[in-house]
Amino acid sequence: MKKALLLLVFLALGWQLKAECPPVVEDFTFTDCNGVAYNLFELLDGGQYVLVHFQNDFSGYGQTLTMNNLYHQYGCNGRDVFFMELLTNADEAQCQSWSEEHHIEFPVIGMDGGSASFYALYPDCIYDYGNNQFLLFLPDHQIFQEPIVYHFEEVFSGLGIVPSNCNFGQCEAPSNLTAHLSASQLNLEWESVDGAQYYHVFSRNYAEEDFHLEANTVEPNIEKVTYHPTEENCYYVASRCEDGSENISDTICVGPKALDFELVDCHGNEIHLFDILDRGQFVFVDFFGFTCISCREAMPYIVESYYRYGCNNEDIFYMEVTTDPEELCFRWCEEFGVEYPTVGLEGGAQRFVDLYHFSYSPHYFLIAPDRQIVLDGGHSGFYIYDLQTIIDAFEPLGIEVHQCYSDIPDNQQESCMVFPNPADGVVNIEAQGLIQVYNSLGQLVDAIVSDSQQVRVNTNRYPEGLYFVQVDGKGIGKFVVKH
Repeated sequence: MKKALLLLVFLALGWQLKAECPPVVEDFTFTDCNGVAYNLFELLDGGQYVLVHFQNDFSGYGQTLTMNNLYHQYGCNGRDVFFMELLTNADEAQCQSWSEEHHIEFPVIGMDGGSASFYALYPDCIYDYGNNQFLLFLPDHQIFQEPIVYHFEEVFSGLGIVPSNCNFGQCEAPSNLTAHLSASQLNLEWESVDGAQYYHVFSRNYAEEDFHLEANTVEPNIEKVTYHPTEENCYYVASRCEDGSENISDTICVGPKALDFELVDCHGNEIHLFDILDRGQFVFVDFFGFTCISCREAMPYIVESYYRYGCNNEDIFYMEVTTDPEELCFRWCEEFGVEYPTVGLEGGAQRFVDLYHFSYSPHYFLIAPDRQIVLDGGHSGFYIYDLQTIIDAFEPLGIEVHQCYSDIPDNQQESCMVFPNPADGVVNIEAQGLIQVYNSLGQLVDAIVSDSQQVRVNTNRYPEGLYFVQVDGKGIGKFVVKH
């Protein structure tokens, strides 16, 4: 009955047994790359489960890190589970090099120690599974093949195996673990531990159920650990002591908090995220694809909200980003009347995607002046169906309405007050008072006090792009500079 229940557990987790795989194991003796021999039946008869990781080349480092993590989590081969790795195409020198390079503490067996011979015993169990396979041997000499890495802990729990750290206490756990988030990366540091040979750094983000081994280091710090700015990221450090024991620090969590980026829009304007945030503005990023239907359906509401919230001159700064080429950026802006910065592939859009770890459109980000990511459309399921959706997202954050150009009834009046458009050399502004000219980044580029009814402004010193005109704080028009 117990075996039947266990089998159901494995099947529920997605494990599949091949009909040809023998249900009972054959005995075998291994010799690891340090010359230590292990007998499979002796391990099983001693009440241990044996988890074997096979790999045919050195491409499975990620799975090796997982094994190392589980090894420490389940007793360092001194408790219920015995871990070993078989390199089926490695000689003794390669085996030793692999083990030392990655600080592997469980037995690693190469061809000289019997890895290929043992692999050949189970061709129907592990054939056609690529370069990384796992076999789990049970104390009653039965075999379950190909465990799924992300379900190891569930599988062990179903078998009654409980975590048992190797904390025998020769050296202390790392203390005062702190995280330092710079503009472009996250660094960790902690108090040095007497007697520690090196440290294991473990990490997890919100999408992962379990911690995984991030890196090994002999120094009490590590730079540029994996960090997803849109998620909560958690870390802990384990000190590896001289007697093989290990002690674990407290866990700290960081984020979601933005990393800086510098992009260039399709008009050549540089956009520096932290500069915008530091002047007190929120930043709204719409990541779109030119052929994306949902992106297109949302655009009229995004553009409408841009005017509602001040045309990049007030509480919030709008920008569009796409990995499509720049020529499609211009078509996008023309089609939807986009007057705020739009960044294409040539302007660094792919760097932005890589930095923020996402890959699909539409995807919206709203970043607060304190650099907190307060809206991530991918994780929160935020999509724009109408203007009210945007209002409901912005209002609780204190983003106020600052309608721009509300006093211009139509484009005809606007064109009469600011002309010619496009401008090449000179633009005429029919207005009296304090005239201010802003670029599409919301930056003031010119200020003129006029007592006459018309002012001629020299635009030769303006870079090509879109500009907005305010008179005594009210928008009266816009113009494009082309040289």
